[in-house]
Amino acid sequence: MKRFGCDRGFTLVELMVTVAIVVILLKFVGWGLAGVTGYEDVRTAARRLETVIQEAKTLAYEKGAVYSLIFESDGYKLFRDDDGDDNKTEPTDGNCRRDNGDEPWMRSVELSSRVSMIPGDTLPKNSDNSICLSFRSDGRLAKGEQGGTVEFKGPSGSQATVTINAMGWVHVD
Repeated sequence: MKRFGCDRGFTLVELMVTVAIVVILLKFVGWGLAGVTGYEDVRTAARRLETVIQEAKTLAYEKGAVYSLIFESDGYKLFRDDDGDDNKTEPTDGNCRRDNGDEPWMRSVELSSRVSMIPGDTLPKNSDNSICLSFRSDGRLAKGEQGGTVEFKGPSGSQATVTINAMGWVHVD
């Protein structure tokens, strides 16, 4: 019986060198993508805040009640800031504090460990010194609040800023 082609194949050393080169190249590609995913983490965090703010405005408008957002070091929480379910505004509504009559958290968002959130100095604070936003039933910020900014930063220097004005409009830069 005749053999066709060459009897020679790849040696184990040649295969191992080839695999090592491919692994090194993949490692460099992974490092390059790390910056991209860090940027995407920051943008996602900013867009998520924008979505929760829009949800607060919509709920306030639809339900005729005050909805508040409290910022914490690792995220933020949304709740109905209304002492009763009668849809009448009371003095304690919109105080940005969880009172006994308030409903449970509607949204509780925790940030990725790779993203930090820095609320601006112009955002209002409640009596507990927590940064918060309250939205009236017309979708505007409550109690003459002027709005402000929330900045998100990532590990590779990427950043995004969420701006909220007194009318309750939100913009992500």
